[in-house]
Amino acid sequence: MNAPCKVVWVAVVTLAMLVGAPGAEAQAPPSRLTLADAQRIIEAAQSKAGEMNLRVSVAVVDVRGDLIALARMPGAGANTPDTAIGKAMMSAIYGQPSAALVQRATNPSTQALNDATGGRLRFIQGGVPIVRSGFTVGAVAASRRTSQQDEEISRAGLTAAP
Repeated sequence: MNAPCKVVWVAVVTLAMLVGAPGAEAQAPPSRLTLADAQRIIEAAQSKAGEMNLRVSVAVVDVRGDLIALARMPGAGANTPDTAIGKAMMSAIYGQPSAALVQRATNPSTQALNDATGGRLRFIQGGVPIVRSGFTVGAVAASRRTSQQDEEISRAGLTAAP
């Protein structure tokens, strides 16, 4: 193939990659969680905890596991904020409820990830992913009572997720 044809061919292939296949529609990435979103999620979770007469900490993280917002209800234990954050991080990073990830605690790659986060991940039920348009955009987790109650409270928080 001579040089001018090669240039045209590369341009056509590049254009096809940028435009996409005929008939294929590009899906817009979901919007990121905002602080206002996180606060609404926390309020809904705290409301559920109040109905259950429980005091918890609730954390909301983005898809990378970075903290957006955290609230500790009066009477929640001193270590509950760290536990809520660690559960939410696991759920966001893996895009699954933290309950589904408990068995991964001894997996070498998961241990390496935990080491990379300074040992902050928590392999305990109670965190659930926040999903928009089929994409995980973050997670919410509660911490204080039984793991099942923590997950129930976290799921209540999802009702406020936009």
